[in-house]
Amino acid sequence: MEQQAIEVRGLTKRFGAVTAVDDLTFTAQPGRVTGFLGPNGAGKSTTLRILVGLVAPTAGQARFGGDDYASLARPAATVGAHFEGAFHPGRTARDHLRVYAPVVGVDDARCDAVLAMVGMTEAAGRRVGGFSLGMRQRLGLATALLGDPRVLVLDESANGLDPAGIRWLRSFLREFADGGGTVLLSSHLLSEVEQTVDDVVIIAEGRLRHESSLDELRAMTRPGVVLRSPDAAALAAFARGRFGEAATVETANRARIAGVTAAEVGGAAFADGLEVHGLTEEGESLEDLFLRLTAPMEVAR
Repeated sequence: MEQQAIEVRGLTKRFGAVTAVDDLTFTAQPGRVTGFLGPNGAGKSTTLRILVGLVAPTAGQARFGGDDYASLARPAATVGAHFEGAFHPGRTARDHLRVYAPVVGVDDARCDAVLAMVGMTEAAGRRVGGFSLGMRQRLGLATALLGDPRVLVLDESANGLDPAGIRWLRSFLREFADGGGTVLLSSHLLSEVEQTVDDVVIIAEGRLRHESSLDELRAMTRPGVVLRSPDAAALAAFARGRFGEAATVETANRARIAGVTAAEVGGAAFADGLEVHGLTEEGESLEDLFLRLTAPMEVAR
C-alpha cells in the first residue's frame, strides 16, 4: 500500500458571518489512527467535507500526499470517506454497494468482498430499512472501502456501535493502519475512541486546541484532590474562595480541586477551620482534560 499523509494547512471556512473552521493546521500520518476530536459544532464535519471536495474552503489547503481531492486521478483509490448519510431503505446492502461500484470503477465481486471485510456477508441480501444504526455504520464503511483506498476519512463512525462493534472497528482500523494506511476518525467523545487512536487532533470553535500522540496527551493530565466535608456551605465557600476556577463542587459534600496536592488542600482547610471528612489525591481523567482543552476560549483555563 502506497502511503499517503493527510495534510491540512491554514484551513478556513466561513459561511457568511460564521467562521466554521479558523486557520486550522494538522497532519494525520500513515500507519497511524488519528482521532479528530471536538465537541458538537467544533468544525469537524466541515473540515472532513473540505478534505473530500464536498465543501470549498475559504482559505488554506487540505491535501493527500501533496494533492487535493479534486486533483486525484482516481479519488476512491486514494480516499475512502464515510459520513452519516441516507440509505435507500428498500435496497439490500449488496444493491446499495452495486449503485456505487460503477462510479468507483469496481465490479460486483468487490461489493461482496467489502461486505465480508465489515462482517456483513450474511446481511448482504437484507434490506437496509431494517438495519440498526450499527449495521448502517458498517455498510457505510464498506462503501468507503470499495475503491481499496489508502486513506480512510470517517465521521463519527463509532457512533451507534455496541461494545462488540466498537471492538471490531478498533481491530479493523488497527489492521488497516498497520498495513500503511492513514485513518482520520472524528468523534465528539474522546472516551468513544480512546482505545482506538494513536494520535489526537483536538479542535473547538473551529480552531486547533491540541495535537499530539495519545500518550503525550495522557501525560498532560493534572494532579487533583477530592475533598469531603459535612458542611456543604462552608465546603463550597472554601473551595471556590481558596482555589477559584480550579475547584469544582461536585455534590453538596464533595469538591474536586485540580492542580494541587492533598497536603496543600489539607493545610488550607486546617487554617480556615473547615471540618474535613475525606481528602484523596485523584488525578485528572483524560475526559476531564479533553473538556478543559475544548472549553470556550473566554472561560478556558
